[in-house]
Amino acid sequence: MAEIDAQPFAFSFKPDTMALVVIDMQRDFAEPGGFGASLGNDVSRIAAIVPTVKKLIEGFRAAGLPVIHTMECHRADLSDLPPAKRNRGNPSIRIGDVGPMGRVLISGEPGTAILDELAPLPGEIVIEKPGKGAFYATSFGDELKRLGAQQLVFAGVTTEVCVQTTMREANDRGYECLLAEDATESYFPEFKAAALAMIRAKAPSSAGRRRPTRCCRELRMANLSFAGLVSGGWRELAFEPFRDGITVHWLLKGGPVEPSVAILDYRAGAGVPRHRHVGLETIVVLEGTQSDENGDYPRGSVILNPVGTEHSVWTKDGCVVLIQWDLPVIILGEAT
Repeated sequence: MAEIDAQPFAFSFKPDTMALVVIDMQRDFAEPGGFGASLGNDVSRIAAIVPTVKKLIEGFRAAGLPVIHTMECHRADLSDLPPAKRNRGNPSIRIGDVGPMGRVLISGEPGTAILDELAPLPGEIVIEKPGKGAFYATSFGDELKRLGAQQLVFAGVTTEVCVQTTMREANDRGYECLLAEDATESYFPEFKAAALAMIRAKAPSSAGRRRPTRCCRELRMANLSFAGLVSGGWRELAFEPFRDGITVHWLLKGGPVEPSVAILDYRAGAGVPRHRHVGLETIVVLEGTQSDENGDYPRGSVILNPVGTEHSVWTKDGCVVLIQWDLPVIILGEAT
């Protein structure tokens, strides 16, 4: 089972029960002229995470995993908008008022829509929520039960309000939670930093993008090169259990929608059951012979497994491979 180096503890993910929850990536919060900008906020901070959120969504879709979108909005008659929320402070425009993008945070208005780059696909779940948390007065909880979800990966805005609220509500309901730190943002960097610090210190896990830097540093310390690996330098590395009969040394340990690079050491007779590639996988055989349904690959072979292909892998006498995958594979028919 793949593991993410999260805080405050490692997160072992189970693809069959995992869903992505993208919180409130709406025009009103991310574009000039929207509700967020009318409050004096720097919406460019929200816009900056769109490419990362998009990559996360695409990764889940490619893996065939559910993507759930939320939108903070209210009914046109404001019957689900408490006066305490509408009348708070002294903004230039209030929820329900007409703004440059239509009525602010009203269901069906242009400004309430999810950003085009992140728009839901037909069939994806969209939750319209009147509160900060996605569970309050919505079908969110019922949808998660219908999906059989047990693990939730969170992205979206803002970190310290709607994202953190929903994440804590989910954790209280027994869901394992993971926050993608570079796919969430706040209008105020200090608020995001404080929210992440609190999440890292408590039960819900939080994952960042610091691992590649650390892994590259470790690789340089080992003074390894590709030529060194091919000539047997991998023997000096520390390995840990990966699967039955297989150990791993991580060069770059990614998450559920991130690339990884590793060295795998197969004992004689070890293998990996049939699996599907949801990202390009590249293998270099460093020692021994690896086999699949298409043939045998001796030392020095380079194997490319494109997106959508399936195979099983085994070795008769043992082998060592350098492997890179854009996205983790999906093991077919294996319990997680």
